[in-house]
Amino acid sequence: MDSISQENIIKFIQLARRLEMDGLYNAAKLLWAAAFSTEIRLSNQGLSTGSQALEANVESAIQAMQDTPGQAALAKALRNVKRGIREKRAISQAEIPQVSVCRTCAETYLGKTPLTCTECGAHSLTFREFLPIWYLELLPPAQALKVLASGIDEIGDLVEGLDDEQMEYYPEPGEWNFREALQHLLVSQELLAGRVEKMLAEQNPSLAGVAAWMLDEGESKPGSQIFQQLKASRFELLKRLQTMPMESWWRTGEHEEFGQVTILQQASYFAKHERSHLLQVRQIRAATLSRNG
Repeated sequence: MDSISQENIIKFIQLARRLEMDGLYNAAKLLWAAAFSTEIRLSNQGLSTGSQALEANVESAIQAMQDTPGQAALAKALRNVKRGIREKRAISQAEIPQVSVCRTCAETYLGKTPLTCTECGAHSLTFREFLPIWYLELLPPAQALKVLASGIDEIGDLVEGLDDEQMEYYPEPGEWNFREALQHLLVSQELLAGRVEKMLAEQNPSLAGVAAWMLDEGESKPGSQIFQQLKASRFELLKRLQTMPMESWWRTGEHEEFGQVTILQQASYFAKHERSHLLQVRQIRAATLSRNG
């Protein structure tokens, strides 16, 4: 089944590119979507946990890249990832700069791209740049505000009916409980609020990258208190974003890991990040209520 799925990915992408050559872009998106969907299904079967397994998988990817034409630069940069995993830190843009791939011949580039592809001559405007995470893809300002506002309402609905003792229950060993999930969302919220204020106050300020495992350190508070703090911080942030001039959405900061980012990009990032956790929070709530039901 896996080999058939892998063959289908190639077929879908080949057909998508052929449709694009004929200008049938709206049709090609169906094939790109099918290829991506198949990739996700396949990758879900092999997700591993633990830093040792992660390091081993990174080393395996390095070896695969070294054996693939045009990917030697990627393999070299990926070695920085192993050091970052061991040191439990984010990987800076200095270690892994902008990554682009020529859509015509598949040559890869790190850092500043040449005007034309060194292999096939295609113009750099036809390259595909790979962002560090899809969260950075921009939402319109009105949608970013809407998602941030509705997100806190949904979190409130999930908190309702749970007391502080229930929020301490662990559905599975090694997984978050409800309070810890709220703490993660609170720290993320305060990180966004702090960055917005800094970008509004300064010209292109430095923004420190924060690894996921660093986001939840700090004193332990009851879940109800964490939620009230999250709610208050979100309302203040929404007020700030709603009242600032429209052009301020494009004020910038220099992120240690992602390079130059805008306020809109950061709002989009954290809105999507929060949504990615809400399913997890719902599942924790369901397991908690089931145990106490």
